[in-house]
Amino acid sequence: MKKKWIIIGVIVLVVLFLGINIWQQQSKKMLSVETASLKQETMAETVMTPGTLKLEKEQYVYFQPEKGEVDEILVKEGDKIKKGDSLIRYSNQQLALDKKQNDLQIRSAALEVEKLRKEHEKIDKELDKDKDNDILQEEHDQISMQHQLANIELEQANLQKESIETEQADLTVTSDVKGTILSVNEKVSSQGEASEQAIIRIGSLNNLVVEGTISEYETLNIKKDQSVTLTSDAVADEEWTGKVSYIGDLPEEDSTMGMEAGEDSVVYPIRVTLDEKIDLKPGFNMLIDIITSKEEVDTLPIAAVQQEDDANYVYIVQDGKAKRVDVKVGAVDTEKMEIKDGISADDDVIITNVSDITPGMEVNVK
Repeated sequence: MKKKWIIIGVIVLVVLFLGINIWQQQSKKMLSVETASLKQETMAETVMTPGTLKLEKEQYVYFQPEKGEVDEILVKEGDKIKKGDSLIRYSNQQLALDKKQNDLQIRSAALEVEKLRKEHEKIDKELDKDKDNDILQEEHDQISMQHQLANIELEQANLQKESIETEQADLTVTSDVKGTILSVNEKVSSQGEASEQAIIRIGSLNNLVVEGTISEYETLNIKKDQSVTLTSDAVADEEWTGKVSYIGDLPEEDSTMGMEAGEDSVVYPIRVTLDEKIDLKPGFNMLIDIITSKEEVDTLPIAAVQQEDDANYVYIVQDGKAKRVDVKVGAVDTEKMEIKDGISADDDVIITNVSDITPGMEVNVK
């Protein structure tokens, strides 16, 4: 009898063990998940491109050896200037000699013209008295021709004078923009030869823009005045807004040369005007995020959507099990994705542990 109860006890323990084991296996199969349904949100399609923070209007003044030697730099760093203000004055000894020679030519030509004018008047009077005198007529024609040639020489000398005066005026370099003298490098002017360094740099630190490039395809979707978001890796968690103020009609020369060499498509210059003040210096690298369109669409968290080959799909909960449903997607950002077709607003879409799910798996919705 005692042996019988021992056998019964062992059987009970085995059943309990098997039951616990089955329960654990079932618990493992039933994955806990969270779900969400389609949500109407604003989605923006954007084009992203790198850019550089620059002064909106600036001028670099380089040494021009063809003008002569720098006689005087008329501004200093920090000066506020207007458009047309004088910056540099050159001295040119050859041009000064040319002017003196030209002055002599004009005086000489003028004296010759005056002399021939008087001779012309004199012979005209003599010819009036003796109209049939062939010798007088021939002399008159010669003087008349000489008079005309002398006038031409005087006119040429005066034209040369205008040219010299224009060159002399160009010896004074003026500002093309209104702003502040940001830097003056007198060493460049003393070298006596052309340099890639500027003698003077002018700009306004209050007016900054961001310049970058876009592809030929992106020009089809980007228009002037479209909204822009700007960020910089140098300043974390901060962004600025602006608008597209300029799109080049012609591609950049370097890109067309690259295309001839077999590289990618050409790029076009783009400029963004800031809506607000930015506490960064010219030269900072920026990321330009151009908003090309905005629309209210059905969305899901981006983690809910899986991809296999060319198909996009989600898992919905149906009768306590996960069911795979193919969906058509649209715009996407860092957090959400547009769902164009495949599911309805009544579907409960699994948004957590999605990569661990297989079709038909039992799930426990939290």
